Amino acid sequence: MKLGSIPDRLAGSCCCLAILVAALTGCASAPSQPVVERLDPNTATTLTVIKKPVELLAESIGGPLSDPFAFIAPFETDRMGTHTQYLWMSAPSITGVKLEPQLLCDGQPVTLSPGEGDVEHLGLSHAPYQSPAPWNLQWYFQLPRNTLQCLADAQKITLETRAVTGEVARFTVERKDLTELRAFSSR
Repeated sequence: MKLGSIPDRLAGSCCCLAILVAALTGCASAPSQPVVERLDPNTATTLTVIKKPVELLAESIGGPLSDPFAFIAPFETDRMGTHTQYLWMSAPSITGVKLEPQLLCDGQPVTLSPGEGDVEHLGLSHAPYQSPAPWNLQWYFQLPRNTLQCLADAQKITLETRAVTGEVARFTVERKDLTELRAFSSR
């Protein structure tokens, strides 16, 4: 049995290697989708979320223990064909201090109606997004389509939180960091 010359065997091996590399490259994972759906197994509600909440940065730090991040993210529930959009917001707070949030789209206040109660009233058994920190407060608001579009098209989004003590914290995000929000809006 003749095995062939070394150059012939190398050429055959290189060809097989090229085919293997091409096949593996074709199987490489596609870029992750910014919007995902998942089923809440306890309520049978389909939940549509963005992969990562939009991160807003504090305009000023209020002390050495202040958290410089707040977050917003849209989500949609589908309960037996009834689709409802909401906005989740989260901002740092000092334990026991009640905060009132105000969202600004390109400097203009956005009117948001609070969601009904807690997540159970939204048809979910748990929050659509994980709390970024134990000291963060979370809010849920109904999200009208025109408000979602304003946020998706914004050059700048600002979240203001006002404490009962009168203290105001401002968190902002620029357009370049709203890619996932735009993807949610355009679906």
